[in-house]
Amino acid sequence: MYKSRPLLVGDLEEFDFAAADIAIFAAPADVARKHVPRARAAGCRVIDHSAAFRLESDVPLLVEGMPVPAADLVACPDALVALLIPVLQAVGSIRSVQLTVLEPVSAAGRRGVRELAGQTGELLNGRGIEATVFPAQIAFNALPVVGNDRAGALMDELERVLPDSFPVAVAAVGVPVFYGLTVAVTLLTDTPLNLDQLRARLEKASIDFGNSEEEQGLVTPVTEASGRDGVYVTGLQSLPAPLEGVQLWLVGDNLRQGAARQSLYVLEKWIKDFKY
Repeated sequence: MYKSRPLLVGDLEEFDFAAADIAIFAAPADVARKHVPRARAAGCRVIDHSAAFRLESDVPLLVEGMPVPAADLVACPDALVALLIPVLQAVGSIRSVQLTVLEPVSAAGRRGVRELAGQTGELLNGRGIEATVFPAQIAFNALPVVGNDRAGALMDELERVLPDSFPVAVAAVGVPVFYGLTVAVTLLTDTPLNLDQLRARLEKASIDFGNSEEEQGLVTPVTEASGRDGVYVTGLQSLPAPLEGVQLWLVGDNLRQGAARQSLYVLEKWIKDFKY
């Protein structure tokens, strides 16, 4: 059911993409690699959320605000990239970036959400739990994400979107939060930054500093970001001398801002600017 109306769900293997103008692939990369070529061959335009085509030179990688070409395939970046881009563009003259990413369980899909909910209920009722999606207990815990090349993939995606490249170091931790991506960001810059000017540029880029009337409102993935569009910043401060740069906390909904919003941006542009 969707908006009180029943929708038929069919088998992707048998679907005729000629019956659709646009397909949005919110699926694993192996599914996209198999079926996106089928969609394009049938004349269907594709917006892909997987990592399957993000680094292909002939496939545009777009975030909100970028020109949308008349292509038949557009890739959306990693949710972390979508959150970082407006901040990095506002700062400019960046020498290096250090990130500590606090990943919600929804980064692992619906199975991750169900595992956190199930483990929480079992532990609160004094029962044992089993970890199947995550390598260890995620409820009331923090799990270091090791053994992947998140930094390398992130750098590759940023280089495709931003005019300048710079080294990126990433540490990731899985946290018992359902929705909302939180990133501790340290930016080293080539020149000193004026915080008032930077704050004005961030606000111009539609970045929210929270609802507090104080200089720095507190923002969290649960109270501000979850279920909302937008990018939120708190804790903006200069680095101590002799370092030049800033630190900040960045928060956004990994499903809405990091995924759905990017698709809707491309979809609206295609519907408005191109005829079928």
